[in-house]
Amino acid sequence: MKTYDVAIVGAGIVGCAIAKELLCRRRSVPIRLLVLEQHERPGEETSGRNSGVLHSGIHEPPFSLKERLAREGCRLAAAYALEHDVPLLRAGMIIAVSMEDIRRGLWRDISILRRLLFNAWRTKTEVRFMTPSALRACEPSLHACCGIAIPSVSVIDSQAFVQSLKTESEAIGAEFAFNNRVIGVEEAAGSYLVSTDRQRVRTACLINAAGLYADEIAALSMSHKKYVISPLRGEYYELVTPEKQRLIGRPVYPALPPRATGKGIHFSPRPNGRLYVGPNEMPITDKADYTSRKTPPGLFVEALQKFLPSLDECDLCWAYSGIRPRVVTNSWSKSDFIVSVDREDPLLINLIGIESPGLSAALALARHVCDLPSLRSRFPLA
Repeated sequence: MKTYDVAIVGAGIVGCAIAKELLCRRRSVPIRLLVLEQHERPGEETSGRNSGVLHSGIHEPPFSLKERLAREGCRLAAAYALEHDVPLLRAGMIIAVSMEDIRRGLWRDISILRRLLFNAWRTKTEVRFMTPSALRACEPSLHACCGIAIPSVSVIDSQAFVQSLKTESEAIGAEFAFNNRVIGVEEAAGSYLVSTDRQRVRTACLINAAGLYADEIAALSMSHKKYVISPLRGEYYELVTPEKQRLIGRPVYPALPPRATGKGIHFSPRPNGRLYVGPNEMPITDKADYTSRKTPPGLFVEALQKFLPSLDECDLCWAYSGIRPRVVTNSWSKSDFIVSVDREDPLLINLIGIESPGLSAALALARHVCDLPSLRSRFPLA
């Protein structure tokens, strides 16, 4: 049985980012680090099935981990992409209010923009209020009466991003064990014995970054159910009509109320030039259910036709879906990232509910984990 200093469960964007950060900080005194992953490649779940948008954090509740880490992480991710040749679309983002909504008297959309502008001012995030003429200048096909632009927002190739982090962390000493599903965790003699469906390893520190299955790994580690994840599926269609594929050149989001659990169905261009729409939100019970009961394209057209009147159902083709690890809470407020030291000896760190903006926050979240006093006292870090 092999022995490690740190075992990370989950080779998604967060698990790979933590592995890289830990090893970079401990280069003078290397640590033995293993990443366990149930799939055959990194980023097979939430990390690789999203819009790829590096969010600024102004959508998130003030002073939350989501807000702070997204704001820091989107800058780190964009810089990382440029340094490591990860495909990146640096076009900014628009949050728009449609003329149709204003005609219907939905003036609350304007107040929503005001709240986002205030959040941007408070966090020193550069934003610009967009008049109809300003919107036409940057997005000629977009029908909107006003909006705000966030120039710092980029779109990253999320699968290339996680693969690059995996390759870099592997080059500095991380071991990866793919096709290893964790089925048991026992505490023994000041360490954890972690059983997968292929092997058994011993580790002094266990970091649970298992995404959709983080609540189940936590339960195995703690012998009781402390966290509950209620999966939420988001579906994407691709805009395939050739003459319409270039009509929108940057992410365009609708203005949504503060209590919205997501950011709404939006136009989602990618660094490779393809244009998608989505995601919607569909509660599901099976964490691996990506395709049953597909939402018809009419729902997506209905949500976005007010911004692009020429959009039609025949322009859309089913593309893929992703599943968010939403945390079940007892309040109406949006749940925050949970980063919890649930046992000091042996050290157990659980990361729960790392949904959007988890991709944006990943590099900052890795720094946050490595700055935890419990981890720093166990492994003195730079």
